[in-house]
Amino acid sequence: MSDNEKQDKTRFIRIWSSLNIDEIKKQLMLIDDLYGSCGNCKQLGLNYLKDKTCPGCKTTFKYIATNMKNPADIGKILARIRSEGLSFSLIDRDDFNRATASNAVKDLFKS
Repeated sequence: MSDNEKQDKTRFIRIWSSLNIDEIKKQLMLIDDLYGSCGNCKQLGLNYLKDKTCPGCKTTFKYIATNMKNPADIGKILARIRSEGLSFSLIDRDDFNRATASNAVKDLFKS
């Protein structure tokens, strides 16, 4: 099977996985369209196509998340990640926000 045939058969699918939220936050770039911010230090003006590490805290990004809801827009981001040969995993921003909120509530009640 040729590379073109293999690529024609590949599709993006969502996979649920148990991940450490604190580790994700340390390696996360939050994006809206092209520009974003570092999830670790909040550095602004990052470009997921160019910035592999944060210029502020030197974090190496492994994950990106977006507020976009339209599947076509998300598909464009995923296509750019693939075409540019980037090694990011796109995570669902709503899932991330719920998980961080849940952790914050648990921490609030620790004695």
